[in-house]
Amino acid sequence: MEIKLTKQSLLELAKQLAPLIAKILGRSKPEPDWIKLEDIRADLFAGKAKSWIRLYVFDQFPEIQVENGQPGAWVMGVHGTGKVTKIYLPYARPWMHEHHDEINWIAKEVR
Repeated sequence: MEIKLTKQSLLELAKQLAPLIAKILGRSKPEPDWIKLEDIRADLFAGKAKSWIRLYVFDQFPEIQVENGQPGAWVMGVHGTGKVTKIYLPYARPWMHEHHDEINWIAKEVR
């Protein structure tokens, strides 16, 4: 038995299948643009402590801090008291891939 589908019926089928596929893959919601540092630490910074991230990433590369006014900056609230540190993922992910080798991942946390 051969089933022939029109372009319109294929589009309709795709619309019906997309949510099911997303659920299977565990991505029922798209990733947000801005996310709290705590919520992305494990994924973007290999689970390093927030103090380590501030010292070895945010302080070593001040151009990524939004408050410094650089284009392409992707972190804000790095040293503010009482404010949550937020990461802009569309800029952060490519930057981290590009600069991965410049970060001292084996550096000890200063206490």
